[in-house]
Amino acid sequence: MKRSETIYLHVWTGATERARAVVKERFPGAEVVELSHRELRDGGWKGQIRSLHALHGRALVVFFERLEEAPQLQLVLWSGLVHRCRETAIADESGQFRVYRRSAWGWLFPRAVASAVNDAIVLAFSYLLLRLWKALARPQPLENASGVLDLAYLFPYPLVKDFSGGAASHIRGVLGGVVANGASCEIFAGAPLPMDVFPVRIIPAKRRLFLFWETMMLCYSLRFAREARRLLATNRPSLLYARHGRFTVAGPLLSAWMRVPFILEYNASELWMANYWDPTRFCTWLRFCEEVSLRTAARIVVVSEPIRQELLERGIPAERIILSPNAVDPEFFHPGCGGEEVRRRMGFAGDQTVAAFAGSFSYWHGIPVLHKAIEALLAAYPDSRFRFILIGDGPLRAEMRRSLRMFEERGQIVFTGIVPHHDVRGYLDAADILVSPHIPLPDGKPFFGSPTKLFEYMSMGKAIAASRLDQLAEVLSHNETALLVTPGDVSELVSAMWRLATDVDLRRRLGQNARKAAIEQHTWQQNAARVLQLIPHAGNATTVPAQVQARIRPEDVRRKEKQTVPSA
Repeated sequence: MKRSETIYLHVWTGATERARAVVKERFPGAEVVELSHRELRDGGWKGQIRSLHALHGRALVVFFERLEEAPQLQLVLWSGLVHRCRETAIADESGQFRVYRRSAWGWLFPRAVASAVNDAIVLAFSYLLLRLWKALARPQPLENASGVLDLAYLFPYPLVKDFSGGAASHIRGVLGGVVANGASCEIFAGAPLPMDVFPVRIIPAKRRLFLFWETMMLCYSLRFAREARRLLATNRPSLLYARHGRFTVAGPLLSAWMRVPFILEYNASELWMANYWDPTRFCTWLRFCEEVSLRTAARIVVVSEPIRQELLERGIPAERIILSPNAVDPEFFHPGCGGEEVRRRMGFAGDQTVAAFAGSFSYWHGIPVLHKAIEALLAAYPDSRFRFILIGDGPLRAEMRRSLRMFEERGQIVFTGIVPHHDVRGYLDAADILVSPHIPLPDGKPFFGSPTKLFEYMSMGKAIAASRLDQLAEVLSHNETALLVTPGDVSELVSAMWRLATDVDLRRRLGQNARKAAIEQHTWQQNAARVLQLIPHAGNATTVPAQVQARIRPEDVRRKEKQTVPSA
């Protein structure tokens, strides 16, 4: 019986196109089957084992941006016990390619045992510590918000290497808003951040013996907080600010050690995300980390009313919550910022109507709805001058691209892959229509998202077709700043896109109105002012635009007579 020579490729991090090129160079002529994130993570660990066991071929290749920074390499190599390919390989964008056969397991075994023992110790110790801390946790009072430095921005995530999509926009936006308000800030990060507005201190992860990335993160919180405290010894901040993430309590630790108030940016419950969209292990530890972060935060910045309601139900006092939807920098995202060049580069003619989507190809972004809408529109109007630009990457992109390959080969669709954040605006400017097809949450709760792309779309002055869904429907007004459609309704989305494609005057009016609304109500400078108001005399944050001042809750701003604590 002839042995299968199929190569299975899973792109963990890095560029898909580069991954395919590396694999084809290594295995010329072989059939390459790309495995999506969804195929390997849906169904929990049992589903993962079933998916791996179904693989039968020459090799399973797992691709990373950089092997030196890849998480869970040991687990990847030990997957050879489950899949039925003859080889397990790891590769990266630099061209490194390492092949492992079953004969290699003998020398891999001692390291795996040592790592497993370390992981068990970390899990046991952190369980006891987090459980005790959760019971005793209290926020530092805002009266302690007095220091040489206005803000220390914490990003304790050494495994995050992809700075594209909404998260990157949010980080850049918050820091840009701090700059616009004239406040001082230093950044402490686990990995290099692609921004230079403030000094960035990198605190790398050093632990090497681990099987699970979750245990590495639990250890890293201690290292990050200890090193940040040392670096801030002579430059005490008034506030610590951190973005909520998985398996980290670095912000709470540093806050307790330095007695500096901690501001938590809370975009969603990571425990909810793990249950419905992005499964993970050790959910008990994840819950403990999240509860410690919430209980030690002097203020919690949330992006939507449903998240605010969630925190109230979890016992967080209303006066500790600041409602601050996402926003945009209208001086960066504006019409006429490179769209003509992008259209020329892609071969789009001036009389062609271009629709664009930018973001993560993930679940809540409505990718299956967009997929069906594109397919239906191009099938219904095969001779139309309609074109699509699909910007970004994510777990559903590979499946969508395979299904739409015929249209891509005809030049009707362009999949750009990951685009650097500073280049995204040019692609948006190349479009006539911008699409935001978000869908309801799987558990029936109100949609808690505040998509950064929505505000960037508005600022570009383009016509928008978006879902009529919670905050999207509050920010946008149907037939005034966008065309709103029923979430998940493919036919309505197709009709909205076609209507915009055939009505230039409507596109122009909607785009102008949307940009005006973004400038007046949704800028990062206004958002940053809400936080900086908590610090006495931080930059020029005392002069907040009137429309922002009206939305700041009285309990979120200390009165002037209390803002006289002397600097440390």
